[in-house]
Amino acid sequence: MKRNTLARLIGIGLAVVMAVSFAGCSNQPVNAGGNEQSSNTGDGGTVTIRFGGGPSSSANYTTFAGIGNLITQDHPNYLCNTEISTGSQENIRMIQNGTVQFGVAMSDVEEAAFKGEREFEGSPVDIRHVMGGYTTVIHMFVAEDSDINSIADLKGKKLAVSKGAMAQYYMPILLEAYGLTTDDVTITETALQDICDAVNDGNADFGVHITPYTSSPIADLAATKGIKLLSVDQEHIDKITSEYPYFYAYTIPAGVYTGVDEDVVSIATRNNLVCAADVDDEIVYNVVKCIIEHQDDLADIYPQAVEFNTENAIEGALIDIHPGAAKYYQEIGIME
Repeated sequence: MKRNTLARLIGIGLAVVMAVSFAGCSNQPVNAGGNEQSSNTGDGGTVTIRFGGGPSSSANYTTFAGIGNLITQDHPNYLCNTEISTGSQENIRMIQNGTVQFGVAMSDVEEAAFKGEREFEGSPVDIRHVMGGYTTVIHMFVAEDSDINSIADLKGKKLAVSKGAMAQYYMPILLEAYGLTTDDVTITETALQDICDAVNDGNADFGVHITPYTSSPIADLAATKGIKLLSVDQEHIDKITSEYPYFYAYTIPAGVYTGVDEDVVSIATRNNLVCAADVDDEIVYNVVKCIIEHQDDLADIYPQAVEFNTENAIEGALIDIHPGAAKYYQEIGIME
């Protein structure tokens, strides 16, 4: 009897593990029992929705952890989790492998994944555009007493560069614009906090990360160590944006970071919310509706979160818009 009972318990345990494993590999939101949740969410079952965010202190993570709370507030049967990641590329990879259903991605990464180009060469990801959001701007910073005043001064220097698109694509683009290559510098790819620590300790001459302002780790470094934020001059802005049209000039206002008392002009792109193509229309509709209808609450979550709005929702969408999002946009008159 004891052996039979033990066998049954082991069998039940294995079944539960397998159910959870299969659920984790699906892009459909799942209910509390580990089963895929259908579009009919009126049965009271808990629906788990997972967002790919960014580093724990980043704008992406903070914004979507807060938005998740708003969604749960409007839909008590929705359980929203925001996952820590390195950013756009990892978020899309997590959508691809079913770890999350939604993720934040910069416009160029979104397009590359959809088309199977660049870092996704030969392996397109079946994603859809959900909503356009805030501008994410390249922050280039050095110690306050550094003799580096421009990208042109980086030859022979040690660079700490955030992992993902920044290291693989954006930094080479910036160097190329100034007549340099990655062979002219020493690059360490790492996380944002490690970048700030390296600049603080003198282990890196230059740090760079792409993020909306204000970035907490960079703000902390500015307040303690003292930094200079580097600008890109108009000649090089024109050169970069003409070749890479998903970039545009953007100004970080004076005073955003301690000791940075003048406007800083850099290069930026838009951060968007994307999702797996097969996420249920009703789920996507409800997510978009919640974000739009809670505009007054978004600023309390993160200052730039209010840019997930009707003005930016479909502006510059480079891939197909998810039908659930399109339905809501048609209802409010911003899409035919």
